[in-house]
Amino acid sequence: MQFSMDKGDAEMADFDFSFEPMPARERLEQWWCDLEPRSNAGFFLSWTWIGNWLEHLPAHLRPWLLMARQGGEVVGLALLVPQRRTLGKFPICQSWYLHSEGSTEFNAATVEHNDFLVDRRYGDRLRTAMLEHWARSVGQSSELRLVGLTAEGWPETITAGLRRVIDQRPSFSIDLNLVRAKAGDFTSVVSGHARRFIRRSLKEYATLGPVVVEEAQDAPQALRFFERMVALHQARWTALGETGSFKTAYRLSVHRGLIERGVPRGEVQLLRVAAGQSDIGYLYSFVRGDHLYVFQSGFDYGLLEKHGRPGLVTHTLGVQHNAAKGFRLYDLMAGESQYKQTIATHTETMTWLVLRKPSLRFAAESAALTVLKRWRAWRDQRNATGASDSKGAPTAEQDDLAHPVQGA
Repeated sequence: MQFSMDKGDAEMADFDFSFEPMPARERLEQWWCDLEPRSNAGFFLSWTWIGNWLEHLPAHLRPWLLMARQGGEVVGLALLVPQRRTLGKFPICQSWYLHSEGSTEFNAATVEHNDFLVDRRYGDRLRTAMLEHWARSVGQSSELRLVGLTAEGWPETITAGLRRVIDQRPSFSIDLNLVRAKAGDFTSVVSGHARRFIRRSLKEYATLGPVVVEEAQDAPQALRFFERMVALHQARWTALGETGSFKTAYRLSVHRGLIERGVPRGEVQLLRVAAGQSDIGYLYSFVRGDHLYVFQSGFDYGLLEKHGRPGLVTHTLGVQHNAAKGFRLYDLMAGESQYKQTIATHTETMTWLVLRKPSLRFAAESAALTVLKRWRAWRDQRNATGASDSKGAPTAEQDDLAHPVQGA
């Protein structure tokens, strides 16, 4: 089918659309790599990321390809993974996940700065047209889940006619120009409170040997750094009673493949920070131009008995290392971890947006969830009242245990 831009546009263009199961990966790679330089794609829309994700994606999670052409040239691409969503045993809808697995079991590709891959000449006009074609192609009880959109996400002018459900989260970053302006000393950029913590920790770690940062120079070394990082990461979260980010063989295989693919291209970075022969921590990051995405980390919390701040020290050396390399932005990505708020110089919003076609099933689901929420509130209030009357019940202070958020 065809869609024509408004006649008021300076440039009139006709687009051809298709939405069908993804073709052979080799064919898609040609289209993607041809369009990518004509887009404003960040790392998570690069073929390095997308191609590796597809290579490891389980066969039963086969994506569909939403494609736009103009005059025979591919100008828009998006991969949508279908998943049936239920409420208990009651089927609700068909969910379509943009560049994401849509499954907690297989969700290794934690995507941020997500989008349709579109030719920069057409921008939001083309996003709107592609979205309209998707809406015409799917059933009435369908929703599109746009995972990890940059900033405020897509404006309502793009999504008109679809119901929007928005979840927004803060995303933190460090302006490395500020670090260079302080002669490369990151401790001069952070608050006085953080500065004291970092400098005292650096002094304590220095008793074990010189505190240094080392960047993996090739894929084999990067994989060794990665395995050590995973061990530290998982040990920390297991000790806290959590699962960690690398609990499945699938997740490990995705990231090992990404390292093998990305390090030789300069698109993946692994850093080790050490005191003498002892590891303090590791950072696993992605590179796109002058933008560094700090994706994951692992720290040794048992190296010092006191004054050890392995996360702050590792990030301090990571920031200074990458400022010296000329990067502009050290992106800590989404999440409300305290350390991100402590060291960040800039905060923006990341958006998780659900677009739904009008359907009675969604209205029924909303009503059911409202009833369930009220019942849970009533149950929790009743249990709390019972607990307050129980001898030996924990106080609020005793029960208020803060746990860090899993992530980088």
